[in-house]
Amino acid sequence: MVNNWHSEADSDRPARVLFGRDATVTRVVDLATSPDAAPLILLTGPAGVGRSAVLDAVDEELTARGLRTLTLRLARNERDRPYSLASRLGAELDARDRATVLRSTAKTAAAPPGPDTGRRLAAELRAALTTRDKLTVLVDDVQWTDPDSRAVLLPMIRHLAGGPVTFVCALRLAPAGPGDGVTPDRLRAAGLAEVVPLRPLREAEVRALVTRRLQAEPSPALLAYLRRECRGRPTAVLTALAGHQRGGSLRVFDRHAYLTSPHWPPALPADLPSVEYLRRLGGWVWPVAKAVAVLHPLGAAATGLIAEAVGADETAVRKALDELYAEEVLRHGPGPGHWRFRVPLLASALTTCLGPYERRRLAQLAVTAIWAGEAVADDRYLAEQLVTAGRFVDPGRASAELLDKGSAAMLADGYCAERWLRAAIDLITQPEQRVQGLLAHASTCCIHLRYAEAMESAWTVLSAHADLVTPEELLEMELVYVSALGGMGDTAALTEICEGGWRSLPGGEGHRIVTRCIALCHLDRWREADDHLAARRDDWSGDNVVVAALGQLMHECFGAYLGRTGAFDLAVADPSRYPLWTEGARHRFERLSQLARVLMGFGEPDRAERLLTDHHLLVGYRPVPDRVVADGQAGRWDPALQLARASLATGLSVGDLPVHTQVCRETSVILGARGQLARAREVIERARTVQPVMLHLLSAPESYLDQSLGAADRARRVVADGLALAAGRGLVVGTDELWLAMALAELAAGDTAAARRCVDEVSRVAELLGTGRARLCRLLATAVAHHDRARAAEAVRLARRRGLPLEQADTIGTVVRHGLADASLLHEAYALYGELDALLRRAQLRNLMREHEVIAPRRSSVVAENERLLATLVTEGLTNRELAVVLGTSEKSVEGRLGRLFKRTGYRSRVELASAILAGELP
Repeated sequence: MVNNWHSEADSDRPARVLFGRDATVTRVVDLATSPDAAPLILLTGPAGVGRSAVLDAVDEELTARGLRTLTLRLARNERDRPYSLASRLGAELDARDRATVLRSTAKTAAAPPGPDTGRRLAAELRAALTTRDKLTVLVDDVQWTDPDSRAVLLPMIRHLAGGPVTFVCALRLAPAGPGDGVTPDRLRAAGLAEVVPLRPLREAEVRALVTRRLQAEPSPALLAYLRRECRGRPTAVLTALAGHQRGGSLRVFDRHAYLTSPHWPPALPADLPSVEYLRRLGGWVWPVAKAVAVLHPLGAAATGLIAEAVGADETAVRKALDELYAEEVLRHGPGPGHWRFRVPLLASALTTCLGPYERRRLAQLAVTAIWAGEAVADDRYLAEQLVTAGRFVDPGRASAELLDKGSAAMLADGYCAERWLRAAIDLITQPEQRVQGLLAHASTCCIHLRYAEAMESAWTVLSAHADLVTPEELLEMELVYVSALGGMGDTAALTEICEGGWRSLPGGEGHRIVTRCIALCHLDRWREADDHLAARRDDWSGDNVVVAALGQLMHECFGAYLGRTGAFDLAVADPSRYPLWTEGARHRFERLSQLARVLMGFGEPDRAERLLTDHHLLVGYRPVPDRVVADGQAGRWDPALQLARASLATGLSVGDLPVHTQVCRETSVILGARGQLARAREVIERARTVQPVMLHLLSAPESYLDQSLGAADRARRVVADGLALAAGRGLVVGTDELWLAMALAELAAGDTAAARRCVDEVSRVAELLGTGRARLCRLLATAVAHHDRARAAEAVRLARRRGLPLEQADTIGTVVRHGLADASLLHEAYALYGELDALLRRAQLRNLMREHEVIAPRRSSVVAENERLLATLVTEGLTNRELAVVLGTSEKSVEGRLGRLFKRTGYRSRVELASAILAGELP
């Protein structure tokens, strides 16, 4: 079987894969050039492991050393041609040297084989090979050598030991070897061969290969998928990656790669060489290969079903299966008659070659056998075959099973659930049952961010079947519809709903009010939403219990965002004062999660966690975006960043308000503090583009990025713009930090009066909100603007009580920088930054420590940390001038540091250094 999975048409994929094989190439080259080595070197390994690529690399290395090589590649059909390899070897030597003896060899090869052909070929080749200069003969796929050539060449190779010619042969280790008993072990035992095994890539090597290919680190789920589907074959790994990229199911964010669904099949081309090879095998092998790709999960029942599908008797099918086994396509499964693919990805590739009728027919056979009890398979397999079979099987039973299985998988597997429910809807004829499918499908798609599909199904219910659903289901579809529009960024449709379309929505007046308010929030029109809710309170509060509960929750949260926290504080103190509190765990979860989300928006993760634990809602079961914010604020930065990348890569937070902005905020804070300035800015720009809601929350981390690059004026404008944006929308949430930042900026500019006006504003916000963070901002602003050491000390005490590491360290740095506390406190801040691995903040603090003659501990670790920060900043694309500004040093110093870094690591350019950092290879 060929070793290359790639299609020649795929220009974005290399035709040859060589990764993690440097040591193998070096060993083979050393053996081939050693005067004491055996005359035959066998490079062994299973199909697809990269033998051909290694052989090519050996050829290139030998040629680079000025050594002569000759390469032959064998084809499968040559095993049935007498003296094929021996003849080709002679012809190639003849074409190169045009020597008399070789012209004779070529003439012998061209003649029909006779009784003395082998003897004459052997004599002529031996004479030619023993009288020439050093030569390495490389033979690929030597397993296809015909028996007559083996009989000629093996005795000759024995006589070549210590001579000028070495054979390097790539040999696929198939389950069925040659019939003459020639095996690598016997050749090695006879002293004729050195065997160099080429094994599948290990997990670390696959990770490095993916990192190099995508310039992004693979997620654990992506690695697990590649390990399961590709079995360490490098070409299969790259084929799977390209297929998922083509199909849109592989996402890269912040140089990390994710699959949107572990069950999403890659979009593979039908002309992969590995598939084309099977197509050319002839007989029943090709149709059986396609059928077994679909039916092999059915175990022993598969053979009979394959025979029925391809129209052959079972004996012919078994013979074809045995040939696929000999070709290393299949392996024996867990029981008699069970088959599995050695590289499961090949099954996916083969299914792309099936025509529409073939697919449905195979699915029909599988479903019928399972329903009849003649075969057993898991629920996912059955559901997928039901989807494919369509009306080839009983549509009533199929739709019922798909509806059940899709509903059960709504939360766990959105990709499969959406497919199954959509297929069920297409099969159902009864309106009432079809509506239930549409309800489940719309909710599933909304949960898993398939907004176009969610909107279509929700609108079908709203526009055509509103009379067939309960008021509660109708409200859910209205909210799904609006959330889907928000997730798709369809501001025109949302605006139309807000301006007048809400009045024509089905359901009662309460439905319409709540739906319009949600649409207004997706447009970032929070004050209007709150005003509308207040003006129509009697309508929504008197509606059904679900409308009343949702209206109450919005009233509490909107008021808090706008600076009226009374109702919200009461809700946090006693969340059970809620119409749906006793209606089930789902409603309690939704209420507690939303209240906790608002608390985190105000910088109160301790209160949020206490609220959840007091009511027995485990923090680990919170939605991923909420966990990002909670972990980020609490200083658990590594898990926060890991979750954030997955969330932003797959869009997990899109559609939820305003958590997407909060996730982007926390992520940009972490990245900025660690010196990844370009990545932090990319996250901020993403928030503006994907879901522009409460964007003023991003002003503080963006201002930090500008300050770090020495753009003080721009940093101040960013804060001022954020405050203006919040004021225009009536929002108070997040403005406590911004007024503090503005006070610090005004002081830096020398305008004390303006700074004190900012103190008045932050005090006003603190009075409105009453949160710990707002009080801290007021204390800090007052301390620096009025040079009040007592307030500074109180701020430090409050920051310590709150226990948020970044906030605590920043507070200490601020009061020391303004001469309001003893400089020895900087040791505490330095340690806190160290626990966060906040490389840039730590470096900036070291500059402050030098100004105050405070010695940073462990000089050796400081040198290593500076080097790591410098490498990080180089990777972010900063110029030497920008590096000097960020590090607080001169360009000449930066040049010296870079020179020492390149010298120590051995990298010659910024590009090489960046690639090494990405791959985790920086020494």
